[in-house]
Amino acid sequence: MHSKSVKSFDGRNASRAGVHHTGPCSRVSALRLVHGLALAAVFSGVPQSAMARQATPDLSKELETARRVLQSPALTRALAYVDGAEAETVQEWLSLCNAYGPSGNEGRRSRLIYRLFRIYGLDNVHIDDALNVIGIRRGSGGGPTVVLNAHHDNVALWPADQPVEAFVADGRVWCPAAADDLMGITQMLTLLRAMNAAGITTAGDIWFVAVTGEEAPTGPEHADASPGMRQLVRANVPRNLDWRKGDIIIQFHGGGGEGVSTGSTPVRNRSQLRIFAPFDGDRWAPHAVDALGRIIARIGSEVRDPRSTRIAFEHPASTAMPADVLYLNMGMISASDVIARPASEAWVRFDMRADTQARMDQAHDAIERITREVLATMGDGFSHSYEINSRNGVEAGIAGFDKVNNAPARMAAAASQALYGTDPIIDPEEGCGDCVRAYTEGMPAFSFRGNVVDHGAGRFERQARSPLASAVRRKTAGHDVTESAEIVRVWAGVKHGLLFAVAYAGLANR
Repeated sequence: MHSKSVKSFDGRNASRAGVHHTGPCSRVSALRLVHGLALAAVFSGVPQSAMARQATPDLSKELETARRVLQSPALTRALAYVDGAEAETVQEWLSLCNAYGPSGNEGRRSRLIYRLFRIYGLDNVHIDDALNVIGIRRGSGGGPTVVLNAHHDNVALWPADQPVEAFVADGRVWCPAAADDLMGITQMLTLLRAMNAAGITTAGDIWFVAVTGEEAPTGPEHADASPGMRQLVRANVPRNLDWRKGDIIIQFHGGGGEGVSTGSTPVRNRSQLRIFAPFDGDRWAPHAVDALGRIIARIGSEVRDPRSTRIAFEHPASTAMPADVLYLNMGMISASDVIARPASEAWVRFDMRADTQARMDQAHDAIERITREVLATMGDGFSHSYEINSRNGVEAGIAGFDKVNNAPARMAAAASQALYGTDPIIDPEEGCGDCVRAYTEGMPAFSFRGNVVDHGAGRFERQARSPLASAVRRKTAGHDVTESAEIVRVWAGVKHGLLFAVAYAGLANR
């Protein structure tokens, strides 16, 4: 571990001793700073430090700009505002939680965000046909357009008219979607207030967009994932937004301070295995649930990768993500809805992620093989079907657009380095769920990334997670009524997004 000095937010030098990060020659940095066929070379014996050097774009110009903007009086005022914004930010976060907005029924929360956008002085504020909320902070002219966004819908956990009653405990906000992605909406609103408080003027316009439908279910009956992002891109590209002119869509999703993700997700498939059994009325005879239970047990021990823990999947920059890991979640299981009858059909749905489609196909083949082997022991009349309902992730990209060496990605990486001294990560293999849809519709979309915890007044650290203080409240989970998010994790994303947006759109203040 080495120490070096970087500028703190008040202009003084702050030691980075104890700030944990991965050096540019590590395996993970090589992985995240390569693109296209270079990925194969990383795992086939090419020296990783050499690959990182070849793939890392030159950020010297962007870093110079970011540092100059960071030292400007306008940014100093904005960052000082953020350091003192906790009370208003948390209150706003709680109000977003309580305006419950399940995916497909986001109207109540859309109307709240619409009102806030109007109060905070944005122009052309409107709710579009997909219930996205859009507002524009006008620039003086001449710079690219930056579309800051976060999704405000949540997984439909209960009726929309049931009160949520979010609360604060253990330094966290507790409510469904507190982290995914009402934290992102909160970061975006705090950034907007900071720009207003500091009187910042940019050359390019900055759009603020609260997107709907990111949590919409996928599968054959829900084939159109992220309808809010689809609507945003189709309605505005290329007439109002054009990546060839430097315009960019970039999302807040809680993290910040360590670069940018410019892709979508790893290869992701969702599939469904159905078991069919003969129905003869004998409740004690083996039936579909018996067969499915045996199959699930074998899949859990033979197909699921023991390395695929939640921590490994969220892999921070200091943790390498092995190329051959398979992430497999058997998240939905169903059969008969009457307990006193044999099930003639039972099914399980899989959510699967891998680094390559070849690794994914191995898993599909293994599931089919195990199923055939188990059913062969069950007797006559058992059969199955196995369907892959959706495939996405690591999209082919957009012709002519380099997901690593492009102006907004370079500036986003430089902004985090200027703020926190972290390695300038540009990750073309991960991003956000909405990023998949944006790329599909012809518009690049990025996501701020990182695990920097900013304590204010120039104090910060890189921290993967913090333990909950209360043993009673340790059972917190995403996409659940128990979801919560640490308040202290808001600020790095706000400051990262603020410096990026102002430096990239162009600071017009004199």
